Amino acid sequence: MLRDRVTVRCLHRHCGPMVLTFVPFAPERALVRATCAVGRRLMATTIRANVKTPTDLRDWLKKIDDIGELQVVTGANTEEDIGMATELLGRTRPSKATLFDEIVGFKKGFRVLSNGLGSFRRIAVTLGLPVDETPHELVRLWQERVRKGISLVPSQVVKDGPVFENVMRGDAVDVLKFPAPKWHEFDGGRYLGTGSFDITKDPDDGWVNLGCYRVMVQNKNTLGFYISPGKHGRQHRDKWFARGEKMPVAFVPGGDPLLFLAACTEIPYGVTEYDWAGGVRGTPYRVMPGPVTGLPIPVDAEIV
Repeated sequence: MLRDRVTVRCLHRHCGPMVLTFVPFAPERALVRATCAVGRRLMATTIRANVKTPTDLRDWLKKIDDIGELQVVTGANTEEDIGMATELLGRTRPSKATLFDEIVGFKKGFRVLSNGLGSFRRIAVTLGLPVDETPHELVRLWQERVRKGISLVPSQVVKDGPVFENVMRGDAVDVLKFPAPKWHEFDGGRYLGTGSFDITKDPDDGWVNLGCYRVMVQNKNTLGFYISPGKHGRQHRDKWFARGEKMPVAFVPGGDPLLFLAACTEIPYGVTEYDWAGGVRGTPYRVMPGPVTGLPIPVDAEIV
């Protein structure tokens, strides 16, 4: 917390107490103005307070809305509109994160988020960095933090969470109720998973990996995804297949953007992205063994 005003001793020989006034001009910074007893301006500088990273996707949406980086679009369709709009957003600077709602053919509230990490300010929110710094300064701050080392924070195992408020099992499973856009003209299908991540586990040592692999809808209760050779998830898959066993997978299309960012990053072999992202934000992720796969799923996600 930054105090509004504090009194210290001025170093000028003939001055008494000096007043420091903190003038907030951004959520994470304040201008420090120092004035001596005779009213002489002595200094003007800036200090940074710790910036809290979002706790989940809903908190992230609120934070980027607060800084004017979110727009809501209604009435778009999944056949062409969302894919074309996303392509344009990705090629336009600046452009806002876009939340498509009331999508043609789908219930209100079944939404699609596009262009989420398409600006330095939104990446700053995700990483807990000052949002009003220049891109160059943001890169420098992040490099400095990485050089110092990010201490891993293991996830916290809990017994329940918001993701279990609505559960579909067996014949009730129908992924077609969720809008899966046709992102590009010549795509072979509709992809429900693009800004998402998949959870897998090494069958030998139990190492859990979060990876970003596109997930395509096959039918109402079947999804498919491809993992390129060399990726950690592919290494897990190969081990399971070598045993003649199916690989359990948990698919998260509505998770914390920081976890998605971690899943896209080359985290060292054997390190779980939950722990790395927990270290970035300074608090553990809440997980629970999935009732079907046994994999640790984020209980604060929108959909798993």
